[in-house]
Amino acid sequence: MEDRKKGAMFLSVILAYYLVTRLWGISSAMNEYFDYDEGTYLMMARFINHGVLPYRDIYAVHPPFYYYLLALWLRIFGDSYVVGRLLSVFLGLLAVLVAYLVGRELRGWKTGVLLSALVAMDPIMVHMNGLVFHETTIELFTLLSLYYFVRYVKQRNRKDALWSLFWVGVGSTSKFTILPYAAALYVVLVLFIEAETESYLDGLGRVLLNRVQVFLVLVAYGIMSLFIVGAVMLYPSDELRHILILPGVHWIDIVGHIIPAGIFLIIWGFLTLYVFRISYIRKLVRSVHLTLRNLKTALQYLLAFLLPKAVIEGVLGFVVSADYFNQTYLAQGSRYIPLAGFFDLFAGIIKDFTNEKPDFVVFYVPLIFIFTVLLFYFSRGEKLKRPSVAGPLLVVSSVMYLLAFPVIPNMRFIYPMVLTAYLAFFESLPDGLEEKKLVALAFAIALVFGVADYGVAYNYRDGKLLLAWAGHSKDLRDDLGEYIQNTNLHGTYLSVNPFNAYYLNLRIDPYCLDTFGIIYMGNSSRLWETVNKSDYMLFSTWMYTMSRESKVFEKTFGKLKERAVVNGSLLYAESYSKGDVIELFSNSGESSHVIGFSSFFGKLQLWVNGSEVAYVYPSVGNVTYSWRTTIKKSSNGEYDLVYYSRDGNSIAARLSREGNSLTLSFPVVANLTIEFKKNAVAIQNGKLLREGTRGKFTVFYPEGSFSVEGDGTVTLIASSKVVLQCGEVRIEAEN
Repeated sequence: MEDRKKGAMFLSVILAYYLVTRLWGISSAMNEYFDYDEGTYLMMARFINHGVLPYRDIYAVHPPFYYYLLALWLRIFGDSYVVGRLLSVFLGLLAVLVAYLVGRELRGWKTGVLLSALVAMDPIMVHMNGLVFHETTIELFTLLSLYYFVRYVKQRNRKDALWSLFWVGVGSTSKFTILPYAAALYVVLVLFIEAETESYLDGLGRVLLNRVQVFLVLVAYGIMSLFIVGAVMLYPSDELRHILILPGVHWIDIVGHIIPAGIFLIIWGFLTLYVFRISYIRKLVRSVHLTLRNLKTALQYLLAFLLPKAVIEGVLGFVVSADYFNQTYLAQGSRYIPLAGFFDLFAGIIKDFTNEKPDFVVFYVPLIFIFTVLLFYFSRGEKLKRPSVAGPLLVVSSVMYLLAFPVIPNMRFIYPMVLTAYLAFFESLPDGLEEKKLVALAFAIALVFGVADYGVAYNYRDGKLLLAWAGHSKDLRDDLGEYIQNTNLHGTYLSVNPFNAYYLNLRIDPYCLDTFGIIYMGNSSRLWETVNKSDYMLFSTWMYTMSRESKVFEKTFGKLKERAVVNGSLLYAESYSKGDVIELFSNSGESSHVIGFSSFFGKLQLWVNGSEVAYVYPSVGNVTYSWRTTIKKSSNGEYDLVYYSRDGNSIAARLSREGNSLTLSFPVVANLTIEFKKNAVAIQNGKLLREGTRGKFTVFYPEGSFSVEGDGTVTLIASSKVVLQCGEVRIEAEN
């Protein structure tokens, strides 16, 4: 009874910590990278509540459980993004409680407290539990599965094995990233049917979860490195150099990079067989024989997993649309390749450190912490317990996630495997751990994870970390929403980021709700059909960031922006110097504009002949107005242009377009900078432009030219810009 009271007391503190870190800033935090997915799921739930169904009416890339759970939640408690986020908070709270039960079942209430604390303080879940994401359902159903798995291993009641598979089956109807864990769980439970095959799996765990493996991995890397150098020395070519990279250091980004990864695995495999003197052929044959002998039980296990999938996905997926399986499963395989996950997990961490972005490593802090603690124990020569319960599941799930399945090694995608690692870690701690050491471990967890959580819960949501590269998202959306309301814009929108459409209550084509899925995995021709039918096009930060990260998106989104600038009409644009931006274009289908404009990087963005050529911004005295810029189309067809400085000062201007020219007028004389986007040269009267000259000059760039004429003097000429001291300037596209 005393232990239960202590457990309940510590658990209440952990739950309070959980609520504080998840609810902090839940209504104000917006970040375009993550809330793209939030917008997709929220909009999907809204559509479901109005009878518009995924897979039939909407291109959807995930199984249906979470969509319909969210729709039900919003129907009961209200349709808003805060209410949607509270569903994740609620499910995450349940997950912390289940984590306590898992740890208590494994080794007692102390382990329950430690495991629940680790789950509550895990930076990735501090982040995910406060967002409208599938990951919280994956967390909950994985922990439920682990609870019954631990019960089965300790008590050998097959009902527990069936329940373990049932819950992972339910989880698989939410998101496919739990499938590698499901496969690992099934393999382990089938091998546990017979004591002999269980001993084989236990032996595999002894071999792989062994400190000797650290040295074998290093030896294998050394041999592979020598092989790569030798191969290039014998057959020097750029093609070979491009393929023979060092996996784990270099990112695997083409199929050919799998070759050195495969070479490493072969070398490491032979070294493992040699050092541990393993004979495996007979064991493999014997395992197959014993599995076939227990085929009935194996099929019962499979049925326990498939039953919830058949009911949930059958009713809400296959019955709804014949294209369900293609949208949900087949299209996902193209996003990544097998064998790469193990190496890219380490390469990603190295890349973030070498690019001076340790912020991005925060989600790997738990794994680094566990690895560091284990190395510390090894260095002291202390004997750790072999994780006989979680160890086999950790080994097999690691193989499934990092080698067998094409799963991107992002922490939120491999989280079920991570949870098995947490369980194995606590199981491996020595029995009867001294109270001082237990307190020291708890203090280390609180310190390391508390610092990381502070960054995620406060600095990240306050836009201070590199992770939050769109910290002005809410301000931009609120400003645009006010403009739409004031100008009474009605019609259908193409919103590249669906969160914009959800937050602003805009009407969109349901099928193209998820532009990422349509472009990357679906039929992008359907997207262009939607473009042609839409009255407005809404672009924002997410679109431009994805364009920089992927050639696929760069091509499609580049064409969208070009169409909007050349054939549409800008209605509203606002941007910050950091790169946050939102733009609204009327998809008017007007005749082509030779000269166009928008707001980008806190400046006026200039387009000529469908190509971005320059940025324009003023300065007065020592104050530069390029921190934020807004452009609004007024009722007379001209534009109100307002530049802001970092200290909050502003300068207003009028912008008008007539034919192939733009006229920019300021109320005061300003130093107007024209910053060239491409290599350009300024010419006046056949000679290079000089400082102190007045009148019209021409700027030549690779694709064409435009002329500039101000009512003042050229004050500065540099390789990338020209500065005019003027009150008005006219920019004209040259034929």
